[in-house]
Order: sequence, then C-alpha cells, then structure tokens
Amino acid sequence: SLKVSVNNYFYYLDRIKKLFTYLNDLRKHILKKYVYTINHKRIAINYLYFSMVTGLSGAALATMIRLELAHPGSPFFKGDSLRYLQVVTAHGLIMVFFVVVPILFGGFANFLIPYHVGSKDVAYPRLNSIGFWIQPCGYILLAKIGFLRPQFWRYYDKTSFSFPFLEKMKYNQYKEYKNDYLFYLDFLKKEITDDHS
Repeated sequence: SLKVSVNNYFYYLDRIKKLFTYLNDLRKHILKKYVYTINHKRIAINYLYFSMVTGLSGAALATMIRLELAHPGSPFFKGDSLRYLQVVTAHGLIMVFFVVVPILFGGFANFLIPYHVGSKDVAYPRLNSIGFWIQPCGYILLAKIGFLRPQFWRYYDKTSFSFPFLEKMKYNQYKEYKNDYLFYLDFLKKEITDDHS
C-alpha cells in the first residue's frame, strides 16, 4: 500500500505541474494577445470589455440613486445629501467618459475607420494601445478621488466646496479633455488622409 500511495503522490504531483504549466502558458497568451497588443481590432475589443465593466459600476451607482429617490434615507446614504450628490456626480462622469466615449471613440472607431479608409491598421498603433491603457488608470483615479469623504467631490458649483486640491484637479481634468480631443482629431486626420509615416 505504501508503493501505491507513493505512485499516487507522483501522479498527482505531475498533474499539478501540468496544470501550472498550462496556466502559465495561458497567462502569457493573454498578455501577448490583449495586454501587449498593437492590433487595432484587439484594442477595440479591450475598449468594449472595459466599457462593459465600467458600465456595471455605473449601473450600480444608478441603482443606489434610484433606491435613494424611492425611499429617502436608504442605507446607502442614511440621509446624507452631500454623499448623494457625490454619487450622482461620480455616476455621470463614469457613464459619459468611461462608458460612452470609450465605446464610440475607442471601440467603434478602431473597428470601423481603418476598414472605411482601406488601411491595414491605425496610423500610430502603439499610441493607440497607450491611449487605451490610460483609460483604466483614469477610472481608478476617478473612483479614488470621487469617493473621498472630507471633500465631497462634486462638479455642481452651487453645492461644491472650494479646496485648492480640487481646483487643481478640475483644471488638470479640463486639460486632459483638451488633450483627448486633440488626440481624436489627429487620429481622424491621419486615418482620413491615410498618412502612415
């Protein structure tokens, strides 16, 4: 019986090694295919996946808002109107800048514009990949800054407080929006003129 148990031990040890080898190969495949990619179709799929995940978080915030409106003083806010306004602001920013804009500009533009123009890929594929990976970082910053308790971070000026940190953050965000629009215009100009230099 000792011989059988030792054989079973080596059998299961070999199976575990094969499992870890398979998982490591799968990790390398996923990293190469989706994380390190410069293919515009895969980047578009990444944009769509990211928008689905952020859309779920935005839908969760919308559910919290609707429950508060249906039953004021719900367990989410406990009658705290400032927290409610903070969640409304975070919900609006998430749904616009992390759901709608990535789907339209990132997802569909990466799929459709190269096909309409007849080019193989976008003009700057590495810049396209970096442009996608900036989105999750911005989402994490929004989630961290948007739910800070002391600041009650909101954009609606009549209910917002003035903090130097928040004013600087708003200014930087406006600059980021301007850079995004310049990037989108450059992206469209390169694709329409088919300038791949």
